[in-house]
Amino acid sequence: MEPLAVYLHWPFCKSKCPYCDFPSMGRCDEELYRRFEDYLLRDLKQSLEEIDHRHVIRSVFFGGGTPSLMTPQSIERILDFLFQNFSLQNNVEITLEANPATFDLEKMRNFRHAGVNRLSLGVQSFFDKNLRFLGRIYDGKQALEAAAVTSQIFDNFSFDFIYGHQSLKNLLQDLSMAVNFGCRHVSCYQLTFEEDTPFYRRLQSGDIKQMGESRAIKFHDAIGDFLESFGIFRYEVSNYSTMNYESRHNLTYWEYDDYLGVGPGAHSRISSDGNKKKEMIKISDPFLWEKALESNNTFSLVNTLTEKEKLTEALIMGLRLIKGIKKENLYSKISNIVVDSALSLERLLFLSKNGLITEKIFSKSILQLSEIGLKKMNSVVEMLCSNL
Repeated sequence: MEPLAVYLHWPFCKSKCPYCDFPSMGRCDEELYRRFEDYLLRDLKQSLEEIDHRHVIRSVFFGGGTPSLMTPQSIERILDFLFQNFSLQNNVEITLEANPATFDLEKMRNFRHAGVNRLSLGVQSFFDKNLRFLGRIYDGKQALEAAAVTSQIFDNFSFDFIYGHQSLKNLLQDLSMAVNFGCRHVSCYQLTFEEDTPFYRRLQSGDIKQMGESRAIKFHDAIGDFLESFGIFRYEVSNYSTMNYESRHNLTYWEYDDYLGVGPGAHSRISSDGNKKKEMIKISDPFLWEKALESNNTFSLVNTLTEKEKLTEALIMGLRLIKGIKKENLYSKISNIVVDSALSLERLLFLSKNGLITEKIFSKSILQLSEIGLKKMNSVVEMLCSNL
């Protein structure tokens, strides 16, 4: 039975950031928070009826939103339920996303005591000017204090940064501070402008500008070079770590393994009956999701993916990894006929001659994008999945 990752979505923040299009909302309401903590556990119990209890849990991830608004007691209740009903992999990874505006030393200690062993801190920047631009509700001093508390309590932690709005020098100053805190995992995401967000409307009005391709490549390369000089290597397009500190939970997505999503808007991919893969999506509106729990039907979509859909998803996710995808992993999860058609010699030679993939596909049966290919990943996937 394939190991399972469990994702629990907390839909609330103190304030919604102007660039964010995740299923979340800004609400400061302690009574509402406590009610949703109870409903999240209830949804977990219902969702587990959809899967085989022989699964072994490899990771648990509390994401959002701002799940550090939850109480440590609620985190402990959820983890206790999982631990009582499932087997756990050795060194199971349990991650909590946190916002520096929701920090205090005692609460983080209690999260650690509740079972959280990895913290993902949404720093975004340590500088006031950058934080004001991004609409964050804390300042640089709070970010530094949160980073210090994190490094004091957790051995395994990650800092997230957003770039594309500041100078390269300023970004590297942020990363230098992260390294000084002993951070072994860093996520660097280019600022994007998603529809129906305040930043997108500012982009449309000309108030702000999107980073050009050549500048984006310059930043991307500089981030990699800087972190690599400290032994923190890129293992995915936007993620960097020292050896053995990769995000095991996110590797589940990138390696197209099974995961269960709990909470409003959460997605699941669950294997069943051989190579079949079931796609499940929860109702995204938190209050409609809450009402749906009463009828034990929180799914807005339950669908069995076609072999082409599975291959497309596996390539979109797996080619983000610097190490690439082993062909044998594709064969183990997807129809061999579909895989052979997509990875025909003709298509692979075309990609190779254009410098988009490495020669590992011919020598070690590993489909790995080159540096150029990583920058044109969507086109590569589209080409491989055409006419299947």
